[in-house]
Formats: sequence, C-alpha cells, structure tokens
Amino acid sequence: MIRLQTWITIVLVIAVFTCSVGYIQAAETLGTITKLRPERGEIVLTPNFKDMIFQVDNTTRVLINGHACQLADLREGDQAAVGYERVGRRLVAVMVHVTRGPREVHFPSTVALPRWEKLTAVASPRD
Repeated sequence: MIRLQTWITIVLVIAVFTCSVGYIQAAETLGTITKLRPERGEIVLTPNFKDMIFQVDNTTRVLINGHACQLADLREGDQAAVGYERVGRRLVAVMVHVTRGPREVHFPSTVALPRWEKLTAVASPRD
C-alpha cells in the first residue's frame, strides 16, 4: 500500500511541475521609458527604481494617445502603460500605451524681441 501512495505522489508532483513550466503570467505596469532599443526589439521601462526590459515583436500593439503607431515613434521619457506576459524569465510586451499631452509652446520673452525704432510712413508716388 505504501508503494502505491508513493507512485501516486510522484505522478502528481510531475504533473504539477509539467503544468507550471509552460505557465504564462499576464500583468501590467506603469512607468517611464528610459531606453529604446528597436534594433534588439526591446523597451526598458522604469516603474519605480528597478528597470524592466520588455521584448517587443510584430504582434505588440503600440498606441500613442489611443492611435496605433510604430515602436520608432516612442521617445525616451514617455510615460507608458505596458501590458506584458512573463514567459519563463522573459517579459514579452503585448501592448504599449503612451499618453502624451499637448506640446508646450514657448514664447520668447520681451527681452528677446527685436527693438523697433520709430516707424515712419513713406509716401509712395502714385501719380
């Protein structure tokens, strides 16, 4: 009887280990893009203080303000939400969503404006 229980325990341990090896964990994180490596298909995101490296491929959806874009359109310093799957030790990005505000417009100060001298009207000969 002990022998049968031992075999059942071994079979159950092997079954649990086999199922957990192919386990894919999905998650999402928010952070700042610190490095872009399009030639290697990688994005480095810093959510807090530790960098997370995500693999990006052709199936990854890249969105900027809800519009589909390419990986090359992203910039370092963008705030991003990355939906990813953990496959073994790799983090594979499924979706990268960047939210950008309107561009800031910088007007020159009054010191930088040219100083205008008196404008004089010049009569044009119409006769």
